[in-house]
This record gives sequence, C-alpha cells and structure tokens, in this order.
Amino acid sequence: MPYRLLIDLEVVTLLQTLPARRRRNLLNHFRALERYPSAHSDYTEADAHDRRVDVSVREGFAIYYWIDEADRQVKILQLIAADSSGSR
Repeated sequence: MPYRLLIDLEVVTLLQTLPARRRRNLLNHFRALERYPSAHSDYTEADAHDRRVDVSVREGFAIYYWIDEADRQVKILQLIAADSSGSR
C-alpha cells in the first residue's frame, strides 16, 4: 500500500517564497520521500514525544519528516535552512 504525503502549512508557506526552480526541486524530492521515505533519510532525531524524525537535506534545506507506518503517511513537519544554527 503506498504512502500518502502530508505537508505542514508552514512548509507550504515557505515554499511559496522560493524561486520556481528551487520550489520545483523540493516538491520533486517530497514526492520521492512519499514513494520511498526511508531511502532518503540523511540522519534521524527524536522529537518531543521520542518518535523518530527523519531528516533529508536538499536544495540547502533540512526537511524534517515523520514516517507514520500505521496510517501509511509521510508527514513533512518542517523545512529549515540547512546552514541555520537555530533549534527546531
């Protein structure tokens, strides 16, 4: 059964501010995450609920996402500039 992709509204808002080429590349990567979510993880972290959150770095951004196996969903939680030193 395929995964369903869900994207946080703040991520959508940020995407709208990016140049078209960069936005298109990120959206293509989101689709790749939807098809094979675990294959694109560069590293993992634990969230506040001690759930595994995968991180994939593309186009100068760290893409934080959660693979919800029970509901077969890939949830894009956050998009942060990869050179940002701020906390999540």
